[in-house]
Order: sequence, then C-alpha cells, then structure tokens
Amino acid sequence: MKAINQLTNTDKAKLLHELFPDEIPALLEDIQAVCAHFKANREAYAKTWDFGLMTFDMWLNLAEQADKLINKHRTNMVRSSKVFSEQLFHSFDYTVLFVNDRIIKYAEGKSENSKFKLAVDLLFAV
Repeated sequence: MKAINQLTNTDKAKLLHELFPDEIPALLEDIQAVCAHFKANREAYAKTWDFGLMTFDMWLNLAEQADKLINKHRTNMVRSSKVFSEQLFHSFDYTVLFVNDRIIKYAEGKSENSKFKLAVDLLFAV
C-alpha cells in the first residue's frame, strides 16, 4: 500500500469504498439529492454564491456531470470500488472537486458512522 501522501484521489476513493461499502449507496443518493436541489434552486444559489474559484454555473455543471455518472453507473458503483473510484475520481476531470466536497459534507452532516467520518477526514479533508 502507498503512503497516504502518495495516494491519488482515485486511490482514496477506492480505499474508502473498500473500507465502508455500506456507506456508498447513501452517499450516492445524497450527492444526487444535492445535484437536484442545485438545479431546482439555481437562481437562489447563483445570487448568493461566494466561492471565488468558480461561478455557481461552473459548480452546477460539475454537479450535473457527477449526477450523469451516478445515473449511468450507480449499480456498478455500489458493487465495485474500482468503478466507483474510476468514474467519480478520474484524475483528469474537475468533477472530482465537486465529489470530494460532497463526500466531506456527507460525512460531516449525514453519516452516523464515526469511523467513516474519521476516514473521510483523514483521506479528503484539507
């Protein structure tokens, strides 16, 4: 196994899935719920958006890309850590920014598994 500072986002996602496969369905559901909420409330988010690195429309685009990937590969993402990690955490795709953010927020606010929360903090928190 690689040292933690040598793990790619894909490696981290694969490891998270392998350690906590029971969390993956709820995580994917939460990501899609947030995507739907963003789409439904686009104007309200756009007016109050203050993330300096990108506009809300750019963020919404990343959310829509993640949603499409989940819709297309959901069953296999739940079953396979490889599919989960390779589809959502491809190294050359900015969708990983959105997905990383959602994993952290899911762990902080929705997951009841304290070990999952620690793992997310270890792997994904800045």
